[in-house]
Amino acid sequence: MMRQMMHNCCGPDGKPDFDKMKAFMEQEDRSSLFDVVGWALFFIWVGSAWLMGFSLGVGLLGIGILTLGMQGIRYFNHVKVEGFWLVVGLAFVVGGFWELWSVAIPLAPVVLIGLGIGLLAWHFTRNLEGRKRMF
Repeated sequence: MMRQMMHNCCGPDGKPDFDKMKAFMEQEDRSSLFDVVGWALFFIWVGSAWLMGFSLGVGLLGIGILTLGMQGIRYFNHVKVEGFWLVVGLAFVVGGFWELWSVAIPLAPVVLIGLGIGLLAWHFTRNLEGRKRMF
């Protein structure tokens, strides 16, 4: 991240551009703010859902909507959207609907496990491709 910041914060002459540095720091501050707000809303939602006795499906659906909503807010504020949290949000939404609709086949756990395995496979294959380019 530091190398990216140094590259993005230099002017055409290679010297530091303080306006670019300020913009980068403001974007990082917004990213941190969104993270804190997202976690705070998560805890408020889980506590409220638990206190009010919502079903598991409603709880999962709420977490999924909250997670996807925070990524949408990041997108519209020109802050990097995190692909991992998009996948997690979609998984929670699918799990929530699965519970609400009382589907007889317990496919939701299998789908979530498949998403986890797919995410790990994607991560490791991406890292292997980077290693091949190094040599």
